[in-house]
Amino acid sequence: MDIGPIVVFAGSYFPAWIPSVLLGMVVAAVTYGLLLKVGLAQSIPLPGLFYTLLCGLAAMSLWALLFSRTLA
Repeated sequence: MDIGPIVVFAGSYFPAWIPSVLLGMVVAAVTYGLLLKVGLAQSIPLPGLFYTLLCGLAAMSLWALLFSRTLA
């Protein structure tokens, strides 16, 4: 039975969404750092929602690019 993409990490099997979410969090944190450095971080309305949605967008995009069988 094929349930979804599985990633082998250190001998353990993980669902593919786990590394995608972690990478999405990294993308959101790096974006926050860049916006803070440029001085645009304070001009974003509803920053909690913005960075949460950015994390989700990055995670879903990374999952589709890295683990989707239809793209390969």
